[in-house]
Amino acid sequence: LKVAAGAGIAAAGGIAMSKKARAATTLNIWTGYPELVPYYKSVAEAYAKTKPDVTVNLLSSSLREMEQKLSAAIPTGTGPDIFDIGSGIAIKFIQAKLLDNNPPDVDAYLKSGAWNKFTVDWFTQGSGTVGLPLLEGRAQMFWNRAMFREAGLSAPPKDFGEIMQFAKKLTKFDATGKMTRSGISMRLSGQGSGITEKFRFVLEPAGGTLLVKAASGKYHNGFDNDAGRKALQFYVDVVQKDKVDDPKVPHDAEAFATGQTAMLFREAWVIGEIKKKNPSLDYGVVPIPRWDASGPVKGIIQPWGIYVNGKSRQKEASWDFIKFLTQPANAFQITNMTGWVSARQGVDWGPLLKETPQFESFVKPPQDIVLFSDPILPFWDEIQTRIADRLPGMFIDPALNGNPAKVAEAVKSLATICDNVLKQAGAYGTA
Repeated sequence: LKVAAGAGIAAAGGIAMSKKARAATTLNIWTGYPELVPYYKSVAEAYAKTKPDVTVNLLSSSLREMEQKLSAAIPTGTGPDIFDIGSGIAIKFIQAKLLDNNPPDVDAYLKSGAWNKFTVDWFTQGSGTVGLPLLEGRAQMFWNRAMFREAGLSAPPKDFGEIMQFAKKLTKFDATGKMTRSGISMRLSGQGSGITEKFRFVLEPAGGTLLVKAASGKYHNGFDNDAGRKALQFYVDVVQKDKVDDPKVPHDAEAFATGQTAMLFREAWVIGEIKKKNPSLDYGVVPIPRWDASGPVKGIIQPWGIYVNGKSRQKEASWDFIKFLTQPANAFQITNMTGWVSARQGVDWGPLLKETPQFESFVKPPQDIVLFSDPILPFWDEIQTRIADRLPGMFIDPALNGNPAKVAEAVKSLATICDNVLKQAGAYGTA
């Protein structure tokens, strides 16, 4: 097994997968999640015990770089045999007829009860199914138990009002007024659509949504309203009014794992980071709270697929490998090794929860959560990316601090961006 892993795409040493001098079949796999590399290695080693004539070459990079690389390589026939990617990129390949429908045996496997109906429907396109579910992204709230006890808090916040109240008690400053620990780490900057995705963790509980589908099948924005204004105001207050987060302090999983923030909205893979970087951290995980006492608990679910390149010369072997990859034992391993939660049903999570109970709300989420997800649309990533270009500046814009009219104006400008993309795609409509 040849592995290329790390921040950039680079080859690293080799591990013999067969005693044969030359393998009959070589499968090239690309992933945008470097943390999945150990998982792919483990599965490839297990697969080689039954198929010693198959070797696997693995390439990994940052997610944004991988999206760009796949977009350039797949249409030219120079891409991998197998790759994992989100629906926003996969749908572009599907609509360009660069991915085939699943063959009958794979289609039957997908519909065998191994995955729930929501997930099967997600991978259904037109008259067939495309790809198999590999994992799913579910965002939850991580909270530092030790910091909460220190602040006199005995339980996580129940709603967004308490989030702000608690965050103010949890934030720390030095003698010069510099923030040394944030009460909550929000996504205030970064690359690509991820900023908008994290904004939706607040927008949806507030009662809004990025897109609304009209009866005609067309779309329009769903956040130029009170919910959108509440969500943006929350961010502005976090940074400017209540000062419980600051663009200058460490953020995201690194900040939580190293004890530099008290709360974080993020996916299960953060548990893997904590295991590696600070295994003694005393923390809990709960669903992202409701907006207020009368609102529902809402949570994002994002199925992440694994696909066979329509121009692969090794399709039969590729399909066989991804079926093996998604078996129950390997579904358990992806969560146990990486923290990403498998989308598969029928997995015994008992051993995992005994060792790491923080996985409970990820693998056994409460039944009353109202789920939302990304629409499977080719222009979805463009909408999120264009909005993300504007959001960071709004969070720190002093004109928005304590000025509801300016917040409303800013939200309207984001909604206009969204609707303009829809109009350019011929997908805008309100009726």
